[in-house]
Amino acid sequence: MGDKTTLHQSKKIKAMTRTKKSNNFSVFGTRPENTIFLPDVPYSVRLNCKDGGLFVGGNEAQHRKSNPDEKIDISIVKVSKFFGTLGKTENVLWIQLFFVAAPGVDSQILPKNTVCCSYIKKQSIAHLFNKVQEVMEHGDPGMGIFTLGFNREAGENGVYYTIDFDWRERETEQEKQQLELIATFMSAYSGQLIDLEGTRDMTCVDGWTAQQLQGITTQRQELPESSTRSLLGTLNH
Repeated sequence: MGDKTTLHQSKKIKAMTRTKKSNNFSVFGTRPENTIFLPDVPYSVRLNCKDGGLFVGGNEAQHRKSNPDEKIDISIVKVSKFFGTLGKTENVLWIQLFFVAAPGVDSQILPKNTVCCSYIKKQSIAHLFNKVQEVMEHGDPGMGIFTLGFNREAGENGVYYTIDFDWRERETEQEKQQLELIATFMSAYSGQLIDLEGTRDMTCVDGWTAQQLQGITTQRQELPESSTRSLLGTLNH
């Protein structure tokens, strides 16, 4: 009787082991621990200047991840300049930001150690680069933590928000360790920080002179939309 029970238990354990092995697969891959993760499709975060706050996946209330009065710490890993159209805003200069949430940011707002992509324009660009120039008096801004905030503004069309940027040194051990993770990630994957969908109606203008930017701005304003798209396609190839 004892032998039969032992045999039955052995078969049961083997069956369970086979089941576990058969379920050992992943459809979308896995996010590795203790490294910076770059999704196949950039994790797109909208810095909402109309309503204030971070939104993911749309502009409706269910897509809101933060409120205008919340401050969010990030590590910026790449900055690029683009000119063109995004959403309903046409033919302006944009700054593309690739960044990672700093340690301590609620994962319900931004996923941990995951590369995110956002775009800023107009006053928000000035806020960022004014802060960068201030920090450069003392060191490299990329080594520290930027804090995103939202400034409430009043214009001809009502209330809107601009993105404000503050900066501080890394303080905690986790923040310092994340910088090491970012350095390792950038040495291997910096060339893969690309957002094809977000920039499909834009031209990268990194390194362009003020005269070149003025020229493309004038061209875009003078051409109809169909010709503008044709020009964009030519410039992007």
